[in-house]
Amino acid sequence: MTAENKIVIAGAGGHAKVVADIIEQKGLFIIAGATDPRPDDAAVGLTLLGDDSVLPSLLASGVAHAAVGLGGASDPKARGALFARLKALGFRLPALVHPWAVVADCAALGDGCQVMAGAVVNPGVKAAANCVVNTGAVVEHDCVLEEGAFIGPGAVLGGAATVGAGAFIGLGASVLPGVRIGAGAVVGAGAVVLKDVPAGKTAVGVPAVVREDA
Repeated sequence: MTAENKIVIAGAGGHAKVVADIIEQKGLFIIAGATDPRPDDAAVGLTLLGDDSVLPSLLASGVAHAAVGLGGASDPKARGALFARLKALGFRLPALVHPWAVVADCAALGDGCQVMAGAVVNPGVKAAANCVVNTGAVVEHDCVLEEGAFIGPGAVLGGAATVGAGAFIGLGASVLPGVRIGAGAVVGAGAVVLKDVPAGKTAVGVPAVVREDA
């Protein structure tokens, strides 16, 4: 493979290990290494190239592709900011789909989307750039994932549900068909969402209740 087939992972923690596995399983790119401002947090098995300041030189050397290695649980805004920086620098951010995931032919995945092992993305789904459908999650027909939406492991979205930009759906949560999760909202782990969640709010419980203090 040429230098243009190399890819750098920005962020070197646990999420990056999963991203690296997808890349290696698919065999489309060679991983040049990972960048991270916290070298002590670098995941085992990833070659740390330095902090994000080395990204321009990597691009200049012919590493044309990049992937976001930050997860969304701790700070979804940081993930979005990193994606925007990589795009602005000129990296190409391919959608990455694990070979054990199922993605319908008519589903649309934007730049930088990541679909992990065991996930299902059904017909009519529209996922904008930088979305994550994590391990074993199910995104049913005609759902809309706006930019940077993060669907946690084992979560289920019913048909035609919408997850707003930068919203986070926690591990094992369920969102009923047609429900909208607003931009920047958070749905707690295991929650069952029966009605819309306003932008920027947090919903937890069964059935899910919007926390007024959040």
